[in-house]
Amino acid sequence: MISIIIPVYNACKLLDKCVSSVVNQTYNDIEIILVDDGSCDGSSELCDSWAFKDNRIKVIHKKNAGVSSARNEGLKIANGEYILLLDSDDALELNTCEELLRLQRDKNVDCIIFGFKQENGNIWAPKQFKQYNSIGDFRSDFSYWLNTELLSSSVNKLYKRKKIKVLYPEDMSFGEDLIFSLNYLKHCERIFFTPATYYLHNNLNSSSITHTFEPNRIFSIELWQKCIIDFASINNPELYHKYIKDVLFYIKRLYGCESITYTNKKMILNSWIKKSYLYRIAPLYLDNKLDNILLFCIKKSWWFLPWLFLLLKRSMSKIIVKK
Repeated sequence: MISIIIPVYNACKLLDKCVSSVVNQTYNDIEIILVDDGSCDGSSELCDSWAFKDNRIKVIHKKNAGVSSARNEGLKIANGEYILLLDSDDALELNTCEELLRLQRDKNVDCIIFGFKQENGNIWAPKQFKQYNSIGDFRSDFSYWLNTELLSSSVNKLYKRKKIKVLYPEDMSFGEDLIFSLNYLKHCERIFFTPATYYLHNNLNSSSITHTFEPNRIFSIELWQKCIIDFASINNPELYHKYIKDVLFYIKRLYGCESITYTNKKMILNSWIKKSYLYRIAPLYLDNKLDNILLFCIKKSWWFLPWLFLLLKRSMSKIIVKK
């Protein structure tokens, strides 16, 4: 049996499409767990309606506590030998369960990592099939896979339920997927990557947490980096490339957030930089010269210069657009 866990929060508009993609799977021995995380838009009733129509569906109603809490509640009651995780605004290809089980029988692995197909036509997937027969072999390529971002999500993986030893951290609102994935992979030996895109990602949902900005997210980036270094068991400079990319992306978003004053931006960054991994990194030279300048200013805590530069850059862009 495969248990498919779907956290639901105010997903009324897209929930039918999501659940339909699961109940119509070509493989029937599945358990579907809908975790209603305190919805107030009719999603709760919709979950119950689906459970009435299909006895493979279980519904948990709980107070709103976030997606990690909802997934954890689903994991606690799951009975399947295997676990799939699905977000309520996304969907699965109809042959997903059948094909993943076929791969599992053929390869006898602890984790299968597959690709995404986005609604705008983009494909986010491994370039080729790749199998690792020991965690040591996987660690030797870990920095490569980390920078593909395929480890950063937890919904593009088939898990063995008995190997899930650590649940999602519930005190984070961003990046908890990576920490869950790495905690799981620690207990794996045989890992298989497939370029197949079984997961249909609704990247057009602008209300998704990945499309929102949270001022304190930079502290989560530090937690990811600690988890990454712990998993890798080495202090490889290559492991910092994703960290640098995430930090620069965050700071650009922070400076572009007009609802936060410059004083508060500076306060957040000063609080973060004191314990930042940036001070433990040998100089890294990026392809983009402007990013190198920004990185240099950040390490010196020269907050005004990048703020002024990015402000001028946005102003110039607006002038060009108007012309």
